[in-house]
Amino acid sequence: MRIRNAISAAVVMATATVGTITAVGGPAQAAWEPPFRKCTSFDQSGFRGDVCVDRVGLGPQEFLGLGHIQAFPGNCATLRVDVVDPDGTAVHSVNNVPCANGTVGTARYLAELHVNGRAYARLVSFDRAGNTLLSVNSEIIVSPFDNH
Repeated sequence: MRIRNAISAAVVMATATVGTITAVGGPAQAAWEPPFRKCTSFDQSGFRGDVCVDRVGLGPQEFLGLGHIQAFPGNCATLRVDVVDPDGTAVHSVNNVPCANGTVGTARYLAELHVNGRAYARLVSFDRAGNTLLSVNSEIIVSPFDNH
């Protein structure tokens, strides 16, 4: 197990180093995304932005769910970001925050048990009555320690 973790950590570090070197290039790489991040952009129903899930850590993995809003409709009251297990269960959330442009917040979750080494982020918006206006999922990201 220690050898597997050490090898996985070395692969993670090497990948991150190669990615960093690649990203330093010129403007042509402006859309480069780290290998430990999966994002989904959206432009629907008056909302524009993206929702991302990051995986961090060289030992125990932690998943971070975050959203970024560039535009929202007038009936948007609150936004929430969840870290979600692939079976659809939200395992950790950022509390509902008032609608505004910018970063919604970061939901953090340690990857060891509930997410089985896989997770995605979900950005949800509500009106004043609590009705869902928007629900957008990022892609699923996988921990290098996942056995599935």
